[in-house]
Amino acid sequence: MSFLSNFWYIALALFALGFSIFIHELGHFLAAKKRGLIADRFSIGFGPRLFGWKWKGTDFRLSLLPLGGYVSLPQLADMGRLEGGEKEANPLPPISYADKMIVSVMGAVFNLILAFTISLVLWWVGREEVKTTVVGHVSESIVNSEGQEVPGPAFVAGIQEGDEILTVDGRQVGSWWKYMNTVLTGVGRNDAGEPEATIEVLRDGAVHRFTINPVIASSMKTRVFGLAPETDSNSAPVVLGLIPNMPAEEAGLQFGDRILKLDDDAVISGNILSSYLTQNSDRVINVTIDRKGEEIVIPIKPKLVTDKNGVTSPKFGFYYDYEYKTEIVHYNPIQQLAGFAETMQMTLYALLHRGSNVGLDDMSGPVGIVHGLTRMAQRGWVDLIWFVALINVNLGIFNLLPIPVLDGGHMTFATISKVIGRPLPRRFMENVQMAFMMLLLGFMLYVTFFDVGRVGRDIGLISDEVPAETTNTEQPSPNDEVPTED
Repeated sequence: MSFLSNFWYIALALFALGFSIFIHELGHFLAAKKRGLIADRFSIGFGPRLFGWKWKGTDFRLSLLPLGGYVSLPQLADMGRLEGGEKEANPLPPISYADKMIVSVMGAVFNLILAFTISLVLWWVGREEVKTTVVGHVSESIVNSEGQEVPGPAFVAGIQEGDEILTVDGRQVGSWWKYMNTVLTGVGRNDAGEPEATIEVLRDGAVHRFTINPVIASSMKTRVFGLAPETDSNSAPVVLGLIPNMPAEEAGLQFGDRILKLDDDAVISGNILSSYLTQNSDRVINVTIDRKGEEIVIPIKPKLVTDKNGVTSPKFGFYYDYEYKTEIVHYNPIQQLAGFAETMQMTLYALLHRGSNVGLDDMSGPVGIVHGLTRMAQRGWVDLIWFVALINVNLGIFNLLPIPVLDGGHMTFATISKVIGRPLPRRFMENVQMAFMMLLLGFMLYVTFFDVGRVGRDIGLISDEVPAETTNTEQPSPNDEVPTED
């Protein structure tokens, strides 16, 4: 993919995130104006002002740190010290409890309105989804996060190809995306403290229940069962990423190419791809691809790569996934929004539960979100706006958490003041807001550090030692695609 194409995808992703932040702050701003509040600043970003304009007493600006945005409402919360402005010299007219609650909640309301609007479009046009929960492949072995090849958990438990997954840990799964989220956010552990999960499958008309001990796999240290959904009869590996300075990139393979044949042999599984490279590692292989409907033959010679276990194997140097059996689904807006909210609830629960393998380093900040949006933009406008809707639901819910400096924190303070019958001390409010702002910025920097690592690995700028051949079908991916390396 050309640099110019990548540039426009990234620009589109930045616009999508910036627009979501703008919509949130617009909700606060319009509500404040409607209620007669003073709005000093409307900022996209934090910190020093880069540029902007003033209109009707409000400074509309773009600020240095692209970590969010804010509307300065000194009657709601004097954020002058936090936002780089001056404290109000003169006392401002007080505002009512209703004013505080309405203005605080309207940011989230506007995000939900945008998400609902997008959901209407998706309801109409439909979105391709891996709806099936029928198992198409059971991995006999998996490479864990330590680089060791271990038996596949589902294989050991007795799961078979053709089984239809009904529940995981008692939670019904109606799609492969829901199945993956349930596995990744699992919190179960056995008496020895090892990860554990229960799974119910339909086999030959009867329901069978199994106990699985997930393997912690990949650099993200996520739970994996070792299952993949059934594929279409004409399924082919689809290129999701290229590793720099490896044969695939040098030969001209591109994102989105479908691998049809190696010489004269059709590619129908990861095992065939790996074994063919192993048997023909010393010569050029003619790779037939489908690129936007046109068949092209690209000669590629594999490169021998040694993994962290000292095992040398031939690689082309690209990440891929398969075209699983998909359906065009038309979920109504309520179903879509409820699904987004449930996903966030599952993630937050796992984040707070001691038994899960989800940690703060698994969260995504602006860098990770923009990268996700870029990937969605590369897939098409339907996937892009779906992800924008997901972001807006998450943004709305997150801001309603009762944390100082967030909208939910303002609502909490307003409610406390209402209950005790007097405003909270100004100095107390300033100190609490400042402390939590520092914590929030620290958290953003923390997750950004891990985001950079994940994005770097995804685009090939950061290279972990190449793992042994594996099909990792349960890594978190909003588009039901999981990169495998070859």
